[in-house]
This record gives sequence, structure tokens and C-alpha cells, in this order.
Amino acid sequence: METRVTNCSESTDSVMAANEPVLSARETILGELDELERLTDGLLATALHHDLTAARTRVAEDRFNLVVLGEFKRGKSTLVNALLGRDVLPTGVIPLTSVVTLIGAGPDERLIVRFIDGREEQHHIDRLVDFVTEARNPRNVLGVDIARVELDDRLLRAGLELVDTPGIGSIHSHNTEVARGFLPRVDAALCVLDAGQPLSEAERELLAEAANRVPRLLIIINKLDYLEADDRRQAVQFIGEALRDLLGGDQPELFPVSARTRQGIDPLVTRLRRLASEEREALLLRSVAQLARILAADGAQAARFEAHAIELPLDELAARAHQFEHRIAELEIAAAEAADLLDQGVARLLRERVNGPLSEHARRDTPRLLEALRAHVRDAGKQNPRELAAQLEQWIDQTVRDDFEQLVPRYETAAADELATLERRYAGRVQRILEQVQDIAEDVFGARAGDVLPETGLKAPSRFTFKLTDVEHALDIIVGFGRTITPGALGRRLVIRDAEQRLVDMTDRHAGRLRSELAARVAAAAQDYERELTTAVKGAVESIRAAIQRATDDRRHGEDHARRRLDELARIARRCDQLATRFTRWSDTPPQ
Repeated sequence: METRVTNCSESTDSVMAANEPVLSARETILGELDELERLTDGLLATALHHDLTAARTRVAEDRFNLVVLGEFKRGKSTLVNALLGRDVLPTGVIPLTSVVTLIGAGPDERLIVRFIDGREEQHHIDRLVDFVTEARNPRNVLGVDIARVELDDRLLRAGLELVDTPGIGSIHSHNTEVARGFLPRVDAALCVLDAGQPLSEAERELLAEAANRVPRLLIIINKLDYLEADDRRQAVQFIGEALRDLLGGDQPELFPVSARTRQGIDPLVTRLRRLASEEREALLLRSVAQLARILAADGAQAARFEAHAIELPLDELAARAHQFEHRIAELEIAAAEAADLLDQGVARLLRERVNGPLSEHARRDTPRLLEALRAHVRDAGKQNPRELAAQLEQWIDQTVRDDFEQLVPRYETAAADELATLERRYAGRVQRILEQVQDIAEDVFGARAGDVLPETGLKAPSRFTFKLTDVEHALDIIVGFGRTITPGALGRRLVIRDAEQRLVDMTDRHAGRLRSELAARVAAAAQDYERELTTAVKGAVESIRAAIQRATDDRRHGEDHARRRLDELARIARRCDQLATRFTRWSDTPPQ
């Protein structure tokens, strides 16, 4: 698409306009983004201006984000590996919900790890597992922000960047803040579903939200190899009909695949190459324009707010600033009360959904396991103490593992569901507080300072890592071995007694470990979210305070200075409105 750039003034000279160079769509929108950055510098909140700068960088570098969405255990990482024809992302391990992994083209294979504190490190791509998995980087103790893998790959060279954002797989009500923060940068998405499972409520929410925000969605129905041929057809038909209803009658693009066996991958790769060659630029510009339109409108609003403040006499401006601070102080008390309610909700969650039930499980399940152990001893028949000890140790390990592997998902789901409820309540309270900040600004100064609310959501707790083997004290090992060499019936009785105690201890210990792990992760998720929303409220207030301070300084420099600043703000507001209209046209242009 070619766009002619024209002079924005109403008295455009037609001869000069005819001689203006014809710029590409990309060059045109880059120029408009550059202008919006300059106009809104100091007016938009820092986080919003950062989003604008990041959007401009994506257009300049032609970085098209193809994000893989889906719930936990849908095979997202396996799908990415299948698309690349090699194992790049770790699979079969527990991912970190707070680390984004980008995979893009590069002349050399390398891993670039960017940390939250701004540091960068380069490593071999085999080191990726050390930074993005719960096993190697528990709770992101390394402070990783983004991990970028660069490969010389045909699909990536076509202009696509694959984005694996584990947290975005829980895009329903308990999203991670990283996942939601990345959504404005999504140009197209692969939504991964499981052929063997019907659409869950969480997946319906995921797809509905993604359809409203992402220019192009491709639906991947994975794990076909787990179904018989007739069941496959029925699953694909069911999902297709459900998605048509969900998406308002639109026909979704469906790709039935088995990422594990690569069945159906070739047609998907062909579609992605066509997307890269024919749709990439239009989708990228549309995605960026959607964000820029919102920020341009907010920039115009911020300019008008500051102008309203400058028009006030200095003494009245000071009085209204004092009134604003008084009302904000009351609002901050309400924000603290909302945080307290979140803390109380988390405490209740842990008590009712984790601690109490797990303690009850250990108490209730121990007699059943002991009876199963005794039955196993009877079935094993006559064995010497050493053989019996080895067999019972293996049986206990496997039995406890099986028991907890069934138990863990149930408690994780219960915790995540309760967090979802807490998020809805707390997010609603904080959104009302953020809206009240603007209401107060409008009441006090006669204009709203902005209306763009941050993308927020509770982080789902990290998945519990099951760890069976305990490091035993050396004395315990020696004592246990000594009993296995006691001969005859006495040795067998000692072995069985030790086995029963080991079973009780392991059940107790693993219930306690699960309780501790889930409690820590739920609490950490809530604390992170609390900090995030506290920052959001502070950011909204600070941007208004900064505008009030600028207006005060302008007033103190005299009437002529204030008048020049008013003229400048009027120009900024007018031009931001014009740019918002321009970006609306870009964002409303449907991709072909």
C-alpha cells in the first residue's frame, strides 16, 4: 500500500503537494510515530510512552510478533519446535510464567538473555533451559526479563518472530502481568487447543479476548495422534462450530496437527510463509496503529488538562493542587484497604484451599496407603530382608509419586481458580480507583488528564515441581542398612516397620512440601500483582502532579510565557487528535 504524505495545514499549496515524495506505508507510519513520540514526551505516563517507543522500534526493525497462545499442557513448546524442525524450546518441564522467549532470525545461533536490571548476556542456545524453566530458575530468581534465541531458519528469515509467553496461556482472569503487557505487541497468534479436550471456559475467554485484540488468529488443534480417526473428525468439527458461535459467525482458520509426530505441520508452515510474504507488513502496521491511536487520544487529553491548569491564576492553581492532594490521600487509603482485602483473600485461600485440605489428605490417606503396603507385602511372598527392603522402597517411591502426581493438579487448579476470583474483585476495585483519579482531576481542574488504564491481572502461581527423592542423613542410611541384614523373621518385621514409617514420613513430608510450595507461589503472585497495581496508581497520580507542577512553573514565569505554553499545548492537542484519526484509519483497515 502506497500513501502520499500531505501537508496537514488547511492552506496547503496544491503545487507543492503534487511534488511531495510518495512514501511507503511503513515510512509514513514511522514518521507519524516519531511525531507522536515528540509531542507526548512528558505528557504521557512513563509506562505509556515506553509502549509507544517500543511500538515504533518494532516498525523500524520490521519485527513481526507471532505469539503462541494456549493453556498449560496444550503442547505449545512442542509446536514451536515442530515449526522449526528442531528442539529449541524445552518441553516436558515446568515453564516460568514471567519469562518471554523470542525466537528470531540471526546469522549465528545464539541466546541473548536480557535481565530486569538492564544487563545482557550471550550464551549458546542449549543454555535456554537454565533461564526459562522452573527447575533451573525457580520463581525467576535470576531476574530474567526476556530470552531471545537467534537462528538461521527459513521461516524466521521470512520475517516472523516466534514468541513463547508461557503466562499468556492463562490469558483468562488470572493472567500474568507479563502476558497482558505483551498483548499490545501481538501481530498474529497461534491459539493451541487440545483435540482430546473440549473448549474450557478459560480457553473461550482467551479466544474471545484475542479475537478483539489480535489482527490475525490461526487455531491449532493439537494432539491428533491421541485420537482415533472418527474421534479426530468429530473433535475438529465440534471445535470449529464452537468457535464460530464464539467469534460471531466468523469462520476460523483451523489447523489439525500432532506437534509430537509432525502430522499436519507442513500445511501450517506453508500458511505461515504466506502470512510472512503477503500479510506481515499490513498486520504489523495495523497492530501498532491500534496502540498508537489510543495513546494519541490520551496525549491530546493530557495536553488539554495541562492547559486548563495553566489558565488558572497562580493562587487558585495552588489551592486546587492542595485540594487534589487531599482527595488523592483519601483515595490512597482506599487503595491500601483494597490491598488488605487481597491479602486477607490470599490468607483465606491458603487456609481453605491448600493448608487445611492437604493436612486432612495426609491424615486421611495414610491408613489407606499403609493397608496397601501390607497387602503388597503379603503378595510379595517370602523374601529375605534385603530383597524385601529394596522392593518396598521401590514400591513406596512409586506409590507416593503416583499419589502426588494425581494430587498436585487438583490443588493447583483450586488455587488458580480462587486466585481468578480474587483478581476479578481486586482488579475491579483498583480500576475504580484509577478511574477516580481521573474523576478527581476533572472535578478539581475541569478536565481529565487521561483515560488509558494499565493492562493488569493476577499472576497464576508457578506449577509445583514434584520432587520425590529426599537427601537422607548419613546416620539414617547406616541404621536402615543395618536392619536389612538382620536375618530371618525379625529382619523382615524390622524392614516392614521401617517401610511403614517411611511411607508415613514421605506422605507427611510431601504434603508439607506441596503446602509450602503452593503457599509461597500463591503469595508471591499476589505480592507481585499488588506491587504492579500500586505502581499503576502511583503512575497515574504522578503524571497529574507533574502536569500541575509544569503549569505552576509556567505561571510563575509570567503571563507571556504561560500564553506561549497554552498555544503550544493547543497545537499538541490538535495534532494528537489528527494523528489519532490517522491511526484509526490504519487500525480499521482489515488485513487481506
